[in-house]
Amino acid sequence: MIDYHVHTSLCNHANGTMDQYIQNAIAAGLTEICFLDHLTLHESGKHLSMTPEYVPFYYQSVRQLAHTYRNHIRVKAGLEIDYDPKNAHNVKKIIAPFDFDVIGGSVHFIDRVNIVSSKDTEARENESIDTICENYLLLLDKMIENMDIDIICHLDIFKKFGRRPSAEFEKKFDEILSKISYKGLTVELNTSGYNHKANEFYPAASLLKKCHEKDIRMTLGSDAHQPHQVARHFDKAIDLLLKTGFRHVSAFTHRKPYDIPLKISNHEILKIQNGGAS
Repeated sequence: MIDYHVHTSLCNHANGTMDQYIQNAIAAGLTEICFLDHLTLHESGKHLSMTPEYVPFYYQSVRQLAHTYRNHIRVKAGLEIDYDPKNAHNVKKIIAPFDFDVIGGSVHFIDRVNIVSSKDTEARENESIDTICENYLLLLDKMIENMDIDIICHLDIFKKFGRRPSAEFEKKFDEILSKISYKGLTVELNTSGYNHKANEFYPAASLLKKCHEKDIRMTLGSDAHQPHQVARHFDKAIDLLLKTGFRHVSAFTHRKPYDIPLKISNHEILKIQNGGAS
């Protein structure tokens, strides 16, 4: 199996060495690990990201580790780019010289408020969750239209702190998912939500079902910020993917996707046929 969302200490809010993440991935039986560290140019979030000057070092470090561990696991190089309309052009110039395997796109900021940080609690809680979700979807739509990305990271991250928007937003996601499908983008099943107040994956099971209905490719990511978090909750994630109807996840080389089959045991087949019951 694969973990396509792993951070490094270069982002200033993760711990551990790259080697430690890779060694934990090997211990977990993974066949691929993809470093997807932050590149954030938004004024309010630059301190939570490597600086543009560190991108060459980051890229070369991952490629060197890929060579070092080539007989044990495939190590891929990627970036999680925070969408900021003011800096979208600068991002293109920064990453252009490098042959990354995958580029993920995410939305963390609405104006100056970090909607996923506990440090911005007061500003975030002063807004209704419907307003936050509405603005989030507008930015997500612009990111899909204007950024050259491969993966949509943590699709419904606005629920991180446990607040849920009105039911009408399920329908509003239909248009976003249709655009993702049309663009041929991949959505990640991000397992970190079970370590947050959201207490479920990103995206939720209902949105995952819609992804399947719209033939959207899925990948799998732990969003690890510490080595022991690599592949966290993957058994539960794979069960959900299989139950939803997915039979493979997507991996990338040089930004070209390919399929990794999800293995189905006889026991898992019975579980799926019985609606998930053991």
